[in-house]
Parts: sequence; C-alpha cells; structure tokens
Amino acid sequence: MEASVILPILKKKLAFLSGGKDRRSGLILTIPLCLEQTNMDELSVTLDYLLSIPSEKCKARGFTVIVDGRKSQWNVVKTVVVMLQNVVPAEVSLVCVVKPDEFWDKKVTHFCFWKEKDRLGFEVILVSANKLTRYIEPCQLTEDFG
Repeated sequence: MEASVILPILKKKLAFLSGGKDRRSGLILTIPLCLEQTNMDELSVTLDYLLSIPSEKCKARGFTVIVDGRKSQWNVVKTVVVMLQNVVPAEVSLVCVVKPDEFWDKKVTHFCFWKEKDRLGFEVILVSANKLTRYIEPCQLTEDFG
C-alpha cells in the first residue's frame, strides 16, 4: 500500500512511528487518542500501513505501543487495545496506556485487562505520563510525554 493512497487518513495522525525504541530495541508506535471519536476503520488502515514500513528484522523485536488516553474516554481506550490484538497481535509485546490525571476507576480498568491478558497475547500496563520512563528511556519519547 502506498502512502499517497491513504494520505488523507495519515494526515489525521491517528498513529505514528516516532523512530524511538523501547528498552528491548523494539520500535515504539504511538496512538494519540483525542476527545473526538476515533474512527476505528481509519486507525486500522493507518496501523496496517505503518506496520508495513519496518523491516522483518525490526518487526521480530516487537513493538511497544503507547496509547495516549489522557484526552479520551476509557471505552475508546479499551476498544483500541482490543483492536490491537486483532490487527497486530504477533508484533506487539507491550501496550502502555497513558492514563489521565483524573484517572478512570482503577479497579474496573485493572480487572478489564487482567481478565483479557491471555486472549490479548501482550501485556497491558496503565501508567501516568511521568512514569512512562520506567518502560521507555526519556530520550526515546516524543515531546508529548514531557
């Protein structure tokens, strides 16, 4: 698939490869959710395109996906995480969901991902933006995360 075919979707910046790497040398894929409703079909097309770019060697190291949920609702975040399982399950090794300061109900969110852990095929962690550096070096993060 050529970028020119989906250029209008790519301009929406529903997801991007920042060029950063996680502690395992896997690529970082960022999904910056916003207050407007995210079109899941467009996000899926964007992910398909972005994941076709890296070499097979890079894909073999796996991806760390940062789902920035600070400006979104919990149900959208959950939908995106489950969608990752359907679109890129083998390549994803870790999903870091960046939670808002006024956090969603912790008990509900923890239980929700805990019961889906085996089915998802990757680990999902909920983290604040300032604690994201526990999983990814600060120099590998974009300005959005401080």
